[in-house]
Amino acid sequence: MNITEKKKQQAVHKFGEAAQYYHQHADIQKQVANGLISSLNPWRDILPPGPILEVGCGTGFLTKQLVEMYPKRSIIVTDASEKMLQFCKSELQKSNCPLNNITFKVVEVNTGMTVESGQYAMVISNFVAQWFDDTAMGLERLGASIKKGGLLLCSFPGNQSFSQWYERCLELGLPFTANPLPDVEEVVIKLSTAPFQIDYYENDLQENFDSALAFFRHLKQMGASENVTGKSLNTKQFRLLLNHWDQQSKGKINIKWHIVYLAAKKDG
Repeated sequence: MNITEKKKQQAVHKFGEAAQYYHQHADIQKQVANGLISSLNPWRDILPPGPILEVGCGTGFLTKQLVEMYPKRSIIVTDASEKMLQFCKSELQKSNCPLNNITFKVVEVNTGMTVESGQYAMVISNFVAQWFDDTAMGLERLGASIKKGGLLLCSFPGNQSFSQWYERCLELGLPFTANPLPDVEEVVIKLSTAPFQIDYYENDLQENFDSALAFFRHLKQMGASENVTGKSLNTKQFRLLLNHWDQQSKGKINIKWHIVYLAAKKDG
């Protein structure tokens, strides 16, 4: 097992352990899930017959709305974390969502997913594709499982996110330890070789914190602080970054999330 695979397993574990905090404080992820569901509205009644696959349910921000939108569809709800999956199921039960047509499965897309051609009417995911070994290849692989006329719908943070964090590191000559994020143009170009009609939309969302330390604590409590490439700062470097960022920002840390919404309709 290489360092990236090991780190990704650790990230899955940390997300599972952080499920309660994540559910209460993942405001950006919840907002993006709402946007993804809104973007589905024009397609809701024209999907071909067949089941829906949700990849990476997390604590259920998207799942609940998906079940409400398609109460009679078979929906396969998956996540790489058993704890996240169980938390999602528990939240749906608390909301009295009908679970008769829902199947819950632990699935790790990078290593443990068997793709069958023409299996699903739709594959949908929120804030997941950035964790694929290769975002475009992962989405193309998921797309292969979609029926003709079906839909691949996803959202993910793009590589223009965290610009302030990057700039502060650049000013100090320190490693930028955010996880690599997808380049949307590269993803779209690669997906364009597959039989899809592709549309995408980009949007910047802002998140504010009282200090750089508050931001990094939030990432850790969310379970999102694991760098899958193994990059890290030592204690001295980290303190240097915190002090410099706070001084430059004058008491207000602004975090930019560059969000990509992508819809790919399979030709047919």
